[in-house]
Amino acid sequence: MNTRPTSFTDCREQDVISIVTNDSETFTGSYLTQARMHFISVKNPVSMLLNKVLGPFTDDDVKSIEIVKSRDEVLEDRYDRLRGERHPGREPVTREDYEYRLSVLAKAVASAEGQRRDQLERQFGDVADRISLARAKRQWMLSAGKYSLKSNSPPELADLWMSDVASPSLLARPRDQDFDPDPVVRRKRLPLPPEATEDPRSVPNVLRAMKAAGLDAAVQLAGDPAWARAVVQVDLGPGRSMRHLADARRGPDGVILWSLGWGGNDSRPGIRKRVQSMRLDSYRELKLLINRVNAGHASSAFATLHAGEWK
Repeated sequence: MNTRPTSFTDCREQDVISIVTNDSETFTGSYLTQARMHFISVKNPVSMLLNKVLGPFTDDDVKSIEIVKSRDEVLEDRYDRLRGERHPGREPVTREDYEYRLSVLAKAVASAEGQRRDQLERQFGDVADRISLARAKRQWMLSAGKYSLKSNSPPELADLWMSDVASPSLLARPRDQDFDPDPVVRRKRLPLPPEATEDPRSVPNVLRAMKAAGLDAAVQLAGDPAWARAVVQVDLGPGRSMRHLADARRGPDGVILWSLGWGGNDSRPGIRKRVQSMRLDSYRELKLLINRVNAGHASSAFATLHAGEWK
């Protein structure tokens, strides 16, 4: 693109322009403007990392102004440079296409190195952006791509993380519907499976019982599936000063078992808080609730989630 605007006001920031001053000097660089003043950023012969800014200029200081490359062209070139050559494969259209394309790109990212790895990660992000895939689910796919280099079996959470539980905001298995191009379908909440709604020991049912008892409870770490494995934080005091952790996991017989532990630190102030919290009525209520869950006693507090949802 080569156009000759009559004024600096016809230029846009990041346009590459060439000017000829009244002294017949020619400067070519990126156009900058600040406080209605006009500058040009040119290559610095002294430093390869830092550009040199010339100006300010006014329209009266120059004989001519030429736009060598428009801002749109500059941004397009930068976009292409950051992504490099497109990884082979057709553009995704259906739910299955998106899942396959992201899986292929995740494996390519894991196999690449250096600049090419960064380029492929950006290509992966572009595809994931089209379906608004959550960051934690992107991380699952990228980690699964890396895991596929050493195993052909589908990964479990423990294969991709340092534990069998992780923060849902950091790592989560994508659902099939997460790859659907229709945002209405992606946002739809699915009901829990019958084994989760009918089991009084399941995480959603116990969490609901805790809240019904007036306890400040929330899932801190989730397993896969989250309804059968999780760590629930229960705050009995302000902030996390009196935090206890209820840990749910399947036993050898397949039954979900709950255990209760201290969620604070073991410093002297932390130990004092733990002792204080264990004297509270709310702690006794929590402990009784956990004991009743493990014993399998029915209680009105454990009304099952027949129409429950778990995302």
